[in-house]
Amino acid sequence: MEHTKRLFTINRKDIKVTIDLGFDGENLKLDGYDVGKMVSEIFGNSDYEYTITISCENLPKLYEINKVEIGNKKELIKTLSVFLSDNKAYTLFQDYLKENDIEFTSNTYN
Repeated sequence: MEHTKRLFTINRKDIKVTIDLGFDGENLKLDGYDVGKMVSEIFGNSDYEYTITISCENLPKLYEINKVEIGNKKELIKTLSVFLSDNKAYTLFQDYLKENDIEFTSNTYN
């Protein structure tokens, strides 16, 4: 991913969590990955992946509501990371996008 920002990380013996926000081509993407014993106990699998993708067609509104010049990818990520730098980034971002009527796709894999 381009202009990637690490939003959150945990690195313990029982669990490792990474959540990143960046651009995959012209699409904005949040990628999360949890792995470890604790994940296995919760999901029955040792790893859990989750993504949110906003296609380039739906990004202008996101730039606008965040008062960022359209196309300034680095600034958009910096602005969003202020409130998404949390273990709940996936849920926070989904809620934010829904509240602002911005289309996105989300997937989880375990």
